[in-house]
Amino acid sequence: MNSWESKALNFINQTSRWDKEKHISSFLAFSISLVKNLLEADIALQLEFEDENTAKVKNASPHFLNEIVISPEPVRKLLHRHAFKTIYWPTVAAIPDHPLHELLRDLSSAIIIPINTEPHSSLLILGWTTQQVFETAFQDCIETIRLRLKEILTHTQQQLYFQGIAMRFAAILHCLPHAVIFINNDGFSGWVNQKAADILELSGPGEQLPAILSDAMTQLRNRAVNTDEIYNTAIELFASPENAISNWEWKLEGADPRTFRVSCLPVTSQRINGRLWIFEE
Repeated sequence: MNSWESKALNFINQTSRWDKEKHISSFLAFSISLVKNLLEADIALQLEFEDENTAKVKNASPHFLNEIVISPEPVRKLLHRHAFKTIYWPTVAAIPDHPLHELLRDLSSAIIIPINTEPHSSLLILGWTTQQVFETAFQDCIETIRLRLKEILTHTQQQLYFQGIAMRFAAILHCLPHAVIFINNDGFSGWVNQKAADILELSGPGEQLPAILSDAMTQLRNRAVNTDEIYNTAIELFASPENAISNWEWKLEGADPRTFRVSCLPVTSQRINGRLWIFEE
């Protein structure tokens, strides 16, 4: 195994460990920094096409290059001329009027690695202040890294997108006037909003183990004056995973007597199977 093959495998191994152990928000920045160090480049950065008029530098090393904005159209034309393949420039100064002059003007050699991933395409740019020879083994290393970078960028975009959705829905559900409880059938995950956390006397809203939620709901049910009725209805409800119920009354006694109208609905999708509970006063 030559040194370039070793560097490519090193990149794959280190990014695979990060994928499992670290936070997704810094995954791409770590990966770009790792490429820079492994290839002993002087700069490394991501150029992301944000829209038709804006391409912005992100995850740059050194950091002062971040947020530089350039026109994307000349760069797109450059990529088109090279069939969206990796561009190797052993001598940057020999390239007349290239559209990345502002980023590469102090460099002797550079490579431009297209990473075509929707919704925003990206480039990885690496540069050296000393002249480089891009031998075949080096180019093979770059192509291996490019494929892994595309996986990393796709994974990062997907995770951040789903995290954003989760945050928006959590904010909405926490504001509902009803108590909302979701218990996943996997036995490991459950969720409550603020109203449900208050009713079940939990430490707070958010993720909860199903065992904790079941125990808290049992204690709530045991405070009811119609416990037998609730129990008998529950037997019918859970006779089939497809059963649902609404306007099910739980009449609580004690210092704070309350009556809840309870709904219990099956939730089934490709990735999620469980039950949604809604308590309305």
